[in-house]
Amino acid sequence: MKKIYFVRHGESEGNFLRIHQSKNTPLTEVGQSQAKIVALRFSKIQVASIIASPCLRAQQTAQAIADKNDLKIEINDLFTEKKGPSELIGISQQSEQSKQIRKKLGERLFEQDGNWRYSDEETIAEFAKRAEDALKFLSQRTEKNLAVVCHALILRMIIAKILNPTGNLKNLYDIYENFELNNTSISVVSYDDEKQTWKINCINDYSHLG
Repeated sequence: MKKIYFVRHGESEGNFLRIHQSKNTPLTEVGQSQAKIVALRFSKIQVASIIASPCLRAQQTAQAIADKNDLKIEINDLFTEKKGPSELIGISQQSEQSKQIRKKLGERLFEQDGNWRYSDEETIAEFAKRAEDALKFLSQRTEKNLAVVCHALILRMIIAKILNPTGNLKNLYDIYENFELNNTSISVVSYDDEKQTWKINCINDYSHLG
C-alpha cells in the first residue's frame, strides 16, 4: 500500500488577480507564506520524495516543502495544469474575450469524442488521458509515501478518474466540476499494489491555514 499526498500550489498572482495564468506565474507573498506553512505539515507526514509540476508556482511551493524537509524535487509534465487557449493567457477571467472563448469551449467540449479544439488548448479527451497516465505513473513508484505538488484542475481530473475509472468523458466531467480545491490544500489517495486499486482518503484538507 502506498500513499500519495497531493498538494495544490500556494496562492499565485493569477489566483489573486483572477487572470488566466502562464507557466511562469509566481506565488504571491501570501502564497509563499502558505507554502511555508504546508511545509511544516510535511515534517510530520515524512514523504520519501516530491514530484512537482513544471509551472513556477508549483515549483516554488514544492521548494518550500523540500527545503524544510531535506527532500529533492522531481519535475514531471504529467502534473502540469490544464492548458487553455494561448489567447487567454494574461487576460482577466471576467473580460468579455475570456467569457466568449470559455462559452464556446463549454458548448463544444464533448464534440469529436472530446477532441474538438478551439485553437491550441489541451482537449478534454487529452486531459482525461493525462490524468489516467499520471495515476499509472504513480502506481509504479516504489515509494510508500510520496508528495505531488500540482494544480486544481489536473488534481480534480485525477480524483474524478479514481472515483469513476471506466466512466465516459461526460461522467468524468460531471465529477470534475463538482468540488473545489484551496491553495496548499492536501488531498490523500492510496494505492493497493496487490489489488491494483485506488482509494481516496481525504480531499481538500487546508486546516493548516487555520
